[in-house]
Amino acid sequence: MVFLEDISQAIVENTTKIIGYPISITDEKGYIIGSNDVNRLGSFHKASIEVLKRKEPICYEIEDLRDLENVLPGVATPIMMNNEPVGVLGIVGNPQEVKKYAQLVKSHVELMCHEYLKKEMRNLESKTLDNFLHYLLNSEKLDDPGQIIRYGKMLGYNLDQNVNRVCLLIEMDLLSDQFSEGQNQIPDKYSWQFLQNNIIDILRYYLIDNKEDLLSLLTLDQFILIKTVDTTEPLDQYIKRIRHKIDRTIQYLSTKYQFTIRIAMGSVKDGIKGIKESYEDSLKALIAGKKTNITPEIYYYNDWNIILEVIGEELTPYISERLSEKMVKFFNHCNFPTFASTFMTYCRCNMNISETARILFLHRNSLVYRLDKISELTSLDITNFEHCLLLYFAIKKSGFEDKALKTADHNEPIETIST
Repeated sequence: MVFLEDISQAIVENTTKIIGYPISITDEKGYIIGSNDVNRLGSFHKASIEVLKRKEPICYEIEDLRDLENVLPGVATPIMMNNEPVGVLGIVGNPQEVKKYAQLVKSHVELMCHEYLKKEMRNLESKTLDNFLHYLLNSEKLDDPGQIIRYGKMLGYNLDQNVNRVCLLIEMDLLSDQFSEGQNQIPDKYSWQFLQNNIIDILRYYLIDNKEDLLSLLTLDQFILIKTVDTTEPLDQYIKRIRHKIDRTIQYLSTKYQFTIRIAMGSVKDGIKGIKESYEDSLKALIAGKKTNITPEIYYYNDWNIILEVIGEELTPYISERLSEKMVKFFNHCNFPTFASTFMTYCRCNMNISETARILFLHRNSLVYRLDKISELTSLDITNFEHCLLLYFAIKKSGFEDKALKTADHNEPIETIST
């Protein structure tokens, strides 16, 4: 068994420390694959063949070894899996002293073999599900969902066309410098896999409540959960319940690992195409949500704040180009960040000059001067709601929004305006 070779040396080293006697393990062909004496690794152990045939322990006294090469005194017992021998465990020493350990160590080794196989099966199932979801989310051939439905049934999932589902995209700062330089360092690929499996277990515990829910690793720092929606429950009540589960999940993961977690929820859709559409909606919500100050970082695609952000991202190329052409003078002005900050605060204050001046610690006349300057540079009427909406989306598309909002939110001193 290949898997036995993968774990035998670790078993030998760890078990020897406990019982104090040297140990060896051979495979089903009689070759030593684990030993305290590394010089014996790979050598043929003829006595193991007899143990494998009998399927029972054999004691080897010193006088029994005269005609046996590469055999030491002790006890040899078969390692059994599903009532078949897969290898032989040898404990070196006086047979009368070490045979009392034989059954105990044999049971321990067999338990480790079972656990290893379970882990490997779980990893295989996880990778198969990962591949299936990647295919589902990236496939361009969803007009005929029959193949995907059959593939899903092979994995134990019924992707019925009439079932409503919603996609949750879960992102964690696993790759950030802050995480890698802190206490949660990940030294190698095995630790990565352990961490990802642990996170999946946590997500499964908090977020999965239906056997048809699909949870998978999407990228190194993103997980995807496709939940089945109970149509008998009002949608607003379902969303409220899921948001409560998400709150608990974020709270637990943030406390346990001290990294930032963002969860974006797409729209509720039905059918195979609906799964992909909900995923695309959740991705849009995640991108848009990062540009907001929403806390905790839970973004629902149909939330008005997210919709407003998504609209800015979804502007057609024609509209985006026209806005950019009209705003060149404004964008290139040396005080653009300050003007953008002023205008965005003005919008958040519902175009109320007095409230905006108070938030920005500006004299009313100074604010009016800035707004007049913005109107001059953009040829827009800042007192007109429709014109403000155009400028609002233009600033969002400009790439300077984060800096403008930071200046406004933290009430940092505004630099002197150049005329």
